[in-house]
Amino acid sequence: MSDLNIKKVYFPNLNGLRFIAALLVIIHHIEQFKKIFGLENIYDQVPFVQIIGKLGVVLFFVLSGFLITYLLLIEEEVTSKIDVKKFYLRRLLRIWPLYYLIVVISFFVLPYISFLEVAPYTKQLFTSYNIKLLLFLFFLPNLALVLFSLVPFASQSWSVGVEEQFYLLWPLLMKNSKNKLRLLLGVILVYFFLNLELQFL
Repeated sequence: MSDLNIKKVYFPNLNGLRFIAALLVIIHHIEQFKKIFGLENIYDQVPFVQIIGKLGVVLFFVLSGFLITYLLLIEEEVTSKIDVKKFYLRRLLRIWPLYYLIVVISFFVLPYISFLEVAPYTKQLFTSYNIKLLLFLFFLPNLALVLFSLVPFASQSWSVGVEEQFYLLWPLLMKNSKNKLRLLLGVILVYFFLNLELQFL
């Protein structure tokens, strides 16, 4: 298998799972925004609607983690190494342009258009504005949302931040690990214990 073929690895049967994940997130956000804008909604009446958005995002994360891990394993099998620099370059070209476009528009354009004001979140954007902007610029939107209020039109990028943080660490761990199964089990155990610890806080 050549390097060209590695880049063309594609699982068409996963499109159905992507559709389900996207549909869950869309339903969740439609009802959530109807609630924010004071429209009739079922966001609070049907707890399932609140849960399906999170489930959809988790499904996206699982698919992304599977595909990235698979590609890294195939690359190592074919070339006997993992080229982390090329991996980073591919992620940069694929994600950064659109991500930074959203950040720029959300921080410097949309908040100044009165028609698009999302009360009270638009005004809250300007509280700790510089810190929020820095966190978004350094791919830490998930941290910004935990520490501060929502950022209108850019809050959805928290999941992109999580993926970028994963992309930053996972190839390095994969490259420097001789036992991939042990690495995977170790990550699962760390996640399990951290999650268990958070439940008791």
